[in-house]
Amino acid sequence: MEGTAAKPSMLALVFLLSTVLLLTISSPCDATLLQDTCRRITTSRSGIGYEFCVASLQADPACASADRRGLAMIATRLSLAGASAALSAITNMTRAKPNPWSTDCLGVCWEVYDAAIDHLNVAMRNLGAGRYREAVVFLSAAVDAPDNCEDAFREMGDGTSSSPLAHEGRDFGRVAAMALAITATLGG
Repeated sequence: MEGTAAKPSMLALVFLLSTVLLLTISSPCDATLLQDTCRRITTSRSGIGYEFCVASLQADPACASADRRGLAMIATRLSLAGASAALSAITNMTRAKPNPWSTDCLGVCWEVYDAAIDHLNVAMRNLGAGRYREAVVFLSAAVDAPDNCEDAFREMGDGTSSSPLAHEGRDFGRVAAMALAITATLGG
């Protein structure tokens, strides 16, 4: 059991270190656009966090030449990476042969994160084509993956159980909410 808990933590550590490394070597963004965008979206969505928004977007080298649509695309790419990390963690946990109850819950989580990846890919194509309303629809569908995963553990368990993916879910939820909020500012 100890070996299975370390793998998701190791993924989180690798993600964190990668983010810090990218922050130190990435090109600077248009500070005004970045700060205004993050201030605007975090005013109504306190769960994202202003500093998290700025640091996450700034970590991508594409930020240097990004307009607001580019920032939405960066956040969507970060969401794809987060959903992929969750799928990887689920795969590792499943390989560890957990009890049947956990296996069922992990199966639900795998399905919702897999669907989130599909939704995010469609959202990315719509962003690229300037179809912002359509992108918002698909981002909205993806944003619920962590809650749906957590619900599976609560509903199939004793009502208070949280999933072993809570950390990955929180990180994914923040970047996906960020992608949705930025995209929503782009209009139709």
